[in-house]
This record gives sequence, structure tokens and C-alpha cells, in this order.
Amino acid sequence: MAELNHLLKFQNVSLSFGGVNALKDVSFNITKDTITSIIGPNGAGKTSIFNCISGIYSPTKGDIYFENSDITNMRPDKIAELGIARTFQNIELFENLSVLDNILAGVHRRLNYGLLSGLFYSKKAKNQELFARKIAEDIIDFLEIEEFRYSYVMSLPYGV
Repeated sequence: MAELNHLLKFQNVSLSFGGVNALKDVSFNITKDTITSIIGPNGAGKTSIFNCISGIYSPTKGDIYFENSDITNMRPDKIAELGIARTFQNIELFENLSVLDNILAGVHRRLNYGLLSGLFYSKKAKNQELFARKIAEDIIDFLEIEEFRYSYVMSLPYGV
């Protein structure tokens, strides 16, 4: 049987803080085009897993691969450049901006034009902004929140 094309491989990862084992030989694979969740009680190691994937923690042992590249000991900023980012449980949104503008604020890491290009709204800046808008619109479509696109975040129910 052929091996599935894994987006993320988390292989035999252990993480210890002094004498406390936060993770012990944890393994899982995430395939492309899937939505995966990690569930468990408080203290089960969920946050430690995400901190290892995002490079905040370095595992005591084991390996982490993203698209077949070893990211086990990669710096968090380099991991973010690969497109891996984590969110936190507390919601930190710009309440006086729309849903669309909040999403666009997060796309800035993928834009690649300088201050002068942005100031004079050059062709490169315009193309990059259109690219960012497409990403934001794709996210809105994926989350099925089209009706809230232009709503101010402060006016939305907490669940939205």
C-alpha cells in the first residue's frame, strides 16, 4: 500500500520540562485537504503539540515534518514563512474593523512590496493587494461567513 501524501508528520515526539513529561512518544499524520482536531482534557499536551509544531518549543526527542521538510528545530519565524501559524484561545480582533479588514490584517506576512511601492501604489503593490484580497475572500468563503464580510467585529455574536 502506498504511503499517503502527508502535509504534517509528528513522529515519536517527546517534550520534557525538568522531570515533567508534557509529551511522550506522540505520533500522528495529517494529510492534505483534511481538517484535523486535537482534543483532550486540560493538561493532556494539546498546547505543547501546537507549540512544538510552531517552533515555540523544541521537542526533547522525535521529529516534525511539514511537506516532507524537517521543521523540528526550525525557528518560529521560519516556520511562519512556510505558512504555519497558530492562534490562541483568547480572541484578539480589531473591533472597529470589518471581518474582511481583520482577515486582511493577517495576510500582510505574504505581501512583498516596500514602503515607496505602497506609498505610490505601484503596479506591484496593487497586484499584491489584489492577491491579499483573494486570500481573504477565500477564507470568508471557506468559513461560510459571507453575510458578515462587511460587519464590524464589535457587532458580531461571540460565536461568529
